[in-house]
Amino acid sequence: MRIPAALDEALRQYAVRNKQSVNAIVEACLTKFIEFDQYVDVLDYGSVRKIFLVKGLEYLSENEIRELARWSAMELGAETLKFYDAYPKVDAVMHIYENVISKYGRLYNFRHETDGKNHTIIISHRMGKNWSIFFEENLKTIFSRLGIDLDTETSANLVRGRFVEKPTTSTRG
Repeated sequence: MRIPAALDEALRQYAVRNKQSVNAIVEACLTKFIEFDQYVDVLDYGSVRKIFLVKGLEYLSENEIRELARWSAMELGAETLKFYDAYPKVDAVMHIYENVISKYGRLYNFRHETDGKNHTIIISHRMGKNWSIFFEENLKTIFSRLGIDLDTETSANLVRGRFVEKPTTSTRG
Protein backbone atom coordinates (compact mmCIF):
# COMPACT_ATOMS: atom_id res chain seq x y z
CA MET A 1 0.00 0.00 0.00
CA ARG A 2 1.41 3.38 -0.94
CA ILE A 3 0.92 6.38 1.29
CA PRO A 4 2.54 9.83 1.22
CA ALA A 5 5.82 10.09 3.15
CA ALA A 6 4.46 12.69 5.59
CA LEU A 7 1.49 10.48 6.45
CA ASP A 8 3.77 7.45 6.84
CA GLU A 9 6.00 9.39 9.24
CA ALA A 10 3.04 10.69 11.27
CA LEU A 11 1.65 7.16 11.47
CA ARG A 12 4.98 5.76 12.67
CA GLN A 13 5.31 8.49 15.33
CA TYR A 14 1.76 7.80 16.51
CA ALA A 15 2.55 4.06 16.71
CA VAL A 16 5.64 4.69 18.85
CA ARG A 17 3.80 7.11 21.18
CA ASN A 18 0.96 4.63 21.68
CA LYS A 19 3.10 1.48 21.79
CA GLN A 20 1.26 -0.10 18.86
CA SER A 21 2.39 -1.49 15.56
CA VAL A 22 1.70 0.45 12.38
CA ASN A 23 -0.05 -2.65 11.06
CA ALA A 24 -2.44 -2.78 14.05
CA ILE A 25 -3.31 0.90 13.62
CA VAL A 26 -3.93 0.56 9.89
CA GLU A 27 -6.02 -2.58 10.43
CA ALA A 28 -8.16 -0.80 13.06
CA CYS A 29 -8.67 2.19 10.74
CA LEU A 30 -9.67 0.00 7.80
CA THR A 31 -12.01 -2.05 9.99
CA LYS A 32 -13.71 1.12 11.24
CA PHE A 33 -14.07 2.36 7.68
CA ILE A 34 -15.70 -0.88 6.51
CA GLU A 35 -17.96 -1.29 9.56
CA PHE A 36 -18.96 2.34 10.10
CA ASP A 37 -17.35 5.28 8.30
CA GLN A 38 -18.55 4.32 4.84
CA TYR A 39 -22.13 4.70 6.12
CA VAL A 40 -21.71 8.01 7.99
CA ASP A 41 -22.91 10.22 5.14
CA VAL A 42 -25.70 7.87 4.07
CA LEU A 43 -27.13 7.67 7.61
CA ASP A 44 -26.46 11.40 8.18
CA TYR A 45 -24.30 10.97 11.28
CA GLY A 46 -22.32 13.86 12.69
CA SER A 47 -19.77 14.40 15.43
CA VAL A 48 -20.81 16.31 18.52
CA ARG A 49 -18.97 16.64 21.81
CA LYS A 50 -20.65 14.67 24.61
CA ILE A 51 -20.89 17.75 26.83
CA PHE A 52 -23.17 19.32 24.21
CA LEU A 53 -25.46 16.27 24.33
CA VAL A 54 -25.45 16.25 28.14
CA LYS A 55 -26.33 19.94 28.28
CA GLY A 56 -29.08 19.50 25.70
CA LEU A 57 -30.97 16.99 27.83
CA GLU A 58 -30.80 19.32 30.84
CA TYR A 59 -33.47 21.47 29.15
CA LEU A 60 -35.97 18.61 28.91
CA SER A 61 -38.28 17.15 31.51
CA GLU A 62 -38.13 13.42 32.25
CA ASN A 63 -41.27 12.89 30.16
CA GLU A 64 -39.73 14.78 27.23
CA ILE A 65 -36.53 12.73 27.52
CA ARG A 66 -38.54 9.50 27.44
CA GLU A 67 -40.55 10.76 24.46
CA LEU A 68 -37.34 11.62 22.60
CA ALA A 69 -35.91 8.18 23.42
CA ARG A 70 -39.04 6.43 22.10
CA TRP A 71 -38.96 8.51 18.91
CA SER A 72 -35.27 7.72 18.48
CA ALA A 73 -35.90 3.99 18.86
CA MET A 74 -38.92 3.92 16.56
CA GLU A 75 -37.68 6.22 13.80
CA LEU A 76 -33.90 6.18 13.85
CA GLY A 77 -33.59 2.62 15.14
CA ALA A 78 -35.92 1.28 12.47
CA GLU A 79 -34.10 3.27 9.79
CA THR A 80 -30.72 1.96 10.93
CA LEU A 81 -31.94 -1.65 11.03
CA LYS A 82 -33.38 -1.25 7.54
CA PHE A 83 -30.12 0.24 6.28
CA TYR A 84 -28.09 -2.65 7.67
CA ASP A 85 -30.61 -4.92 5.95
CA ALA A 86 -31.63 -6.43 9.25
CA TYR A 87 -35.10 -6.91 10.55
CA PRO A 88 -35.80 -6.32 14.23
CA LYS A 89 -34.34 -9.30 16.02
CA VAL A 90 -32.14 -9.59 19.07
CA ASP A 91 -28.77 -10.14 17.37
CA ALA A 92 -29.32 -7.28 14.89
CA VAL A 93 -30.28 -4.91 17.69
CA MET A 94 -27.28 -6.01 19.76
CA HIS A 95 -24.99 -5.38 16.77
CA ILE A 96 -26.23 -1.81 16.42
CA TYR A 97 -26.01 -1.01 20.14
CA GLU A 98 -22.56 -2.57 20.41
CA ASN A 99 -20.89 -1.60 17.14
CA VAL A 100 -22.63 1.44 15.76
CA ILE A 101 -23.42 3.34 18.96
CA SER A 102 -20.89 2.04 21.50
CA LYS A 103 -17.78 1.10 19.56
CA TYR A 104 -17.85 3.87 16.97
CA GLY A 105 -20.29 6.43 18.35
CA ARG A 106 -18.51 6.22 21.72
CA LEU A 107 -21.57 7.30 23.68
CA TYR A 108 -21.23 4.49 26.19
CA ASN A 109 -19.60 1.18 27.01
CA PHE A 110 -21.82 -1.74 26.12
CA ARG A 111 -21.76 -5.25 27.51
CA HIS A 112 -24.06 -8.14 26.64
CA GLU A 113 -23.97 -11.40 28.56
CA THR A 114 -26.10 -14.40 27.73
CA ASP A 115 -26.38 -18.11 28.36
CA GLY A 116 -28.38 -18.38 25.13
CA LYS A 117 -31.74 -17.71 26.77
CA ASN A 118 -31.20 -15.24 29.63
CA HIS A 119 -29.68 -11.93 28.59
CA THR A 120 -28.16 -9.05 30.51
CA ILE A 121 -27.33 -5.77 28.81
CA ILE A 122 -25.23 -3.14 30.52
CA ILE A 123 -24.75 0.39 29.26
CA SER A 124 -22.26 2.39 31.30
CA HIS A 125 -21.57 6.01 30.50
CA ARG A 126 -20.48 9.25 32.14
CA MET A 127 -23.28 11.47 30.88
CA GLY A 128 -25.53 11.60 33.96
CA LYS A 129 -29.01 10.68 35.07
CA ASN A 130 -30.87 12.14 32.08
CA TRP A 131 -28.90 9.97 29.68
CA SER A 132 -29.61 6.91 31.81
CA ILE A 133 -33.29 7.77 31.46
CA PHE A 134 -32.86 8.16 27.69
CA PHE A 135 -30.94 4.90 27.24
CA GLU A 136 -33.40 2.99 29.45
CA GLU A 137 -36.44 4.19 27.50
CA ASN A 138 -34.68 3.63 24.18
CA LEU A 139 -33.84 0.03 25.10
CA LYS A 140 -37.34 -0.68 26.39
CA THR A 141 -38.87 0.67 23.18
CA ILE A 142 -36.60 -1.32 20.87
CA PHE A 143 -37.15 -4.54 22.79
CA SER A 144 -40.88 -3.92 22.98
CA ARG A 145 -40.86 -3.93 19.15
CA LEU A 146 -39.29 -7.39 19.40
CA GLY A 147 -42.07 -8.55 21.72
CA ILE A 148 -39.62 -8.72 24.62
CA ASP A 149 -40.32 -7.33 28.07
CA LEU A 150 -37.09 -5.74 29.28
CA ASP A 151 -36.62 -5.34 33.05
CA THR A 152 -34.34 -2.40 33.75
CA GLU A 153 -32.43 -0.82 36.60
CA THR A 154 -30.78 2.57 36.30
CA SER A 155 -28.37 4.77 38.19
CA ALA A 156 -26.74 8.07 37.29
CA ASN A 157 -24.34 6.49 34.79
CA LEU A 158 -25.54 2.93 34.23
CA VAL A 159 -28.48 1.10 32.72
CA ARG A 160 -28.91 -2.64 33.19
CA GLY A 161 -31.52 -4.55 31.25
CA ARG A 162 -32.50 -8.18 31.63
CA PHE A 163 -34.74 -10.34 29.49
CA VAL A 164 -35.45 -13.91 28.57
CA GLU A 165 -35.36 -14.56 24.84
CA LYS A 166 -38.35 -16.44 23.53
CA PRO A 167 -37.56 -19.50 21.44
CA THR A 168 -37.98 -18.92 17.73
CA THR A 169 -40.30 -21.21 15.86
CA SER A 170 -39.05 -22.79 12.69
CA THR A 171 -41.25 -23.80 9.80
CA ARG A 172 -39.28 -26.28 7.77
CA GLY A 173 -40.88 -28.06 4.97
